[in-house]
Order: sequence, then C-alpha cells, then structure tokens
Amino acid sequence: MLALRSSDFSKLLVLNFIVSMLMGVTYSVYAPYLKLHGITALQYGTLSSALLFSALLSTIISGWLCDKFGSRLILMLSFILVSSSLALLASSNISLIYLSYIIAGLSQGSGSVSGLVLATRLRGLDEYDRILPYLSSSSTIGSGLGLFGGWIPVIISSTYDIEIINTYRLILLVVALIVPLVSIPLIASIREDFRGKPESSGILGRNNIPWNILARLIAINIVISLGAGMSIHLIDYYFVLKFNVSSGELGTVLGAVNFIMGILMLLTPKLSRIIGGALRTYIIIASPSIILLILMTLTSSYTISSIIYIARTILMNVANPLYQAFEVSLIPKEYRGRGVSLISIAWQIPAGIGRGIGGALMSYNIEAPLIATSILYTLAFTMLIILFPDHILRVKSMRIM
Repeated sequence: MLALRSSDFSKLLVLNFIVSMLMGVTYSVYAPYLKLHGITALQYGTLSSALLFSALLSTIISGWLCDKFGSRLILMLSFILVSSSLALLASSNISLIYLSYIIAGLSQGSGSVSGLVLATRLRGLDEYDRILPYLSSSSTIGSGLGLFGGWIPVIISSTYDIEIINTYRLILLVVALIVPLVSIPLIASIREDFRGKPESSGILGRNNIPWNILARLIAINIVISLGAGMSIHLIDYYFVLKFNVSSGELGTVLGAVNFIMGILMLLTPKLSRIIGGALRTYIIIASPSIILLILMTLTSSYTISSIIYIARTILMNVANPLYQAFEVSLIPKEYRGRGVSLISIAWQIPAGIGRGIGGALMSYNIEAPLIATSILYTLAFTMLIILFPDHILRVKSMRIM
C-alpha cells in the first residue's frame, strides 16, 4: 500500500498511537476522579456539555485557520491546550476543573479538525477510504492500550498506601507533561500539501460543495450525535454509578473495546469493496448495535453489561472511518478545513445538548439515556436508507477518491 510507504503517513500513525495511548490512561481516570470530588451525574453531564460547546467554538475557528495557515500549526496548538487542561484538572479546585473542561473542548475541536485535514493533505495520498481506517486504527489501538493503564493508579495506591485520588492526580500531571514533548516535534516533521488559497465568498466558496448532500449528512449527524451524547458519552459515569467500579475495571472494559476495534478497523477497507461501498458497509455493520444497547439495560451484572457494551461499541464504530471518508471526499481539498468544520459543528451542538439531557435523565432513571439513544439511532439509520438509497443499494464496490 502506497500510504504505508510514506514517511509522513508513518509519522502521523506514530503520533496518533502515542497521544491516544496517553489520553486513554487519563480517560479511565476522569469519572472515578470526579466522583471522589463529589461531582454528581447532573454535574458530570453539565461538564461534558461545556466541553462540547467549547469544542464547537474552536471547531468553527480552526477550520478557517487550517485553510488559511495550514493544519500543522493548529494541531500543535491543540496539544498545548490538552496539556493545560490536564494540569488544571489535577488541581482539584472545582472552578479550575470546570475551566479545564472548557480548555479541553477547545483542544478537542481544533485537534479533530486539524488532524483530519492534515491526514487528507499528505503529499501524494488521496485514497481516503484506505488512509482514514489505518489512522483510526492506530489511535483506537493506542487508546485501548492506554485505557488498560487505568490499573496503574490503583496499583500505585495499594502498593505505596497512597490515597487513590492523589494517584489519579499524579497520572493527570505526568500525561500533561509528556503530550506536548512528544507531539510537537512529530507534527513539525510532517510535510503538508498546502499552498494557501485566496479567500472566496462564503464559508466554503461558491459552487464547490453539493449542498443538498451536505444537508442530508448534517441532518443525520444531528440525530446520531444527540443519541450518542445522551448515553454513550456518559458511559464511564454510567458504569461507575450503577456498578461502583474503579478506574481499573473501567479502563479494562474501555481498553478492550478500543483495542479490538482498532484491529478490526484494518479489515474495513477490504470489507467495503466486498460488500459494495463505504456507506452500505457502515449500515450493515453498525445497525445491529441498537439491539445490544437495549440489552445493556436488562442486566445487573457488570461483567455481562460490559461484554454487551464491548460488542455494541465495536459494531457501532468500527466502520466509522469509511463513513468519514465518504463525507470528506465531497469537499475540495483547499476548502476542507471549513468543510470539516461544518460537519463537526453538526455533530457537536446536538451532542452537547444530549450530554446535559443524558445527565438529567440518568439522575431520574439510570437506564433512561440508553433507551432514548436506541430510539434515536434507529431513526438515524432509517434516515440513511431513505436519504442515500443509491449508496445503500449499490452492489458494486465503491472507491472513494
């Protein structure tokens, strides 16, 4: 494969893997760390909403900045913000914890846009349905391995008789220090195929985007992201609240999800050609996850619930890179920053609203968010079939360029 022989692509793979592994460790810590600070389900949902609305702001700005100045600079800035947010979170001050989530949102929005734009501007590489699954696989496997690191603070606490909240804080500070030291030199060494384009009228330029198709994608993203925000984005707190698990058990489950899913993502480009197109493949693989989401609400066993969650999440997300490649392929390269921003905005606003709603629903009935999400996912897949019938019914393999 041409992409795997590219040094720039290899560096991006390494960057994705290392940073995702470090962030995976911190993700396993968030929910139990905040619970020890007395953060309730409603407050946790509010924090998550604040993060997403902050990400929305940086998404709007970073898309334009990527098109004007290139995506590498914006990606470097996003990792500096990551480090700052982790340091503030480790302070244990409630006000600074809220501020840390706002800064984390700024880093998330700018990082997701600039990272995707940089991946699609690597010199000589334009087979996005092959590039994006490999990049997603590297970050997902890295995140999975990092999530297994949720046992690190537990082991340190028991071995050295240190209060667990302090070992959580230590993990956050160590990752805050390492992230910029690893990421910035790697990003600086990657060549971006970007020359800068003169400004054009409109956020994406005149007559460059098939707006009717983009409108359909936005509508579907709104429904899926609202459902995901209501339960999936709060699933760590759901497990902590329902089963009283620590970062160790939580990290094991979330790590297994990411590690298995990362491996399976490597198979999706070939599977897409066998099944007959990226969108068709996504629908066939992801839709059975809705049934599993309902089954999670019917068990009181953490082991059974976590196994169902692992299967559900793999089915729902393993083909996401193909769907993302389908979306990105519709946007001209010189306007891709702004195009990606529009699609991301359509995801972030409903997800932010969903997190707040999900936190409130969880306070009322712990299973209510999962049930609501299953209904919304069913609606979204129905919309995909209705709005993109040609892509769903196509039997010949589709190559996305």
